[in-house]
Amino acid sequence: MKPIYRALVSLLIVLSLDWMTKTWVEQVLIPFQPMPLAGQFFRLTLGYNTGVAFGLFANGGVGPLVLTGIIIVGMVIWLVSTLRSGELPPTAAAPIGLILGGAIANFADRLPDGRVTDFLDAGFGTTRFPTFNAADTFIVLGVALLLLVSLTDKQSEGSGG
Repeated sequence: MKPIYRALVSLLIVLSLDWMTKTWVEQVLIPFQPMPLAGQFFRLTLGYNTGVAFGLFANGGVGPLVLTGIIIVGMVIWLVSTLRSGELPPTAAAPIGLILGGAIANFADRLPDGRVTDFLDAGFGTTRFPTFNAADTFIVLGVALLLLVSLTDKQSEGSGG
């Protein structure tokens, strides 16, 4: 499969899974009422984020939305051009699709009302990681896989093969 198609397939999977999970939690959960899955360490807690990463720039108006849109368009243009030119290894396509899929999913979620639906809640007692969603998870997974691809690609170049 061509790298651009791998990126597109992973992007579409992320969009679908994120939309399905957000739709499900909004129908099943009561906002801000935790539902334990693994004791108090991991639970589902429906909440909404008006900011960007970890709630930064909450209530920042339309500015963060416009900036995010510009960044996404730039990433799409970069992805298509670098995959077509062969500058990236073909194995980078799926991780980039995960990153873009997560970014687009959160962007689309934010469009109607200026907020993103979050529901994954992890931590110990009152020490908790900021609530996040499936799109956030795929972005982090994509970045980790892209780093791994980058490191293994550099190692294979360094070993002469």
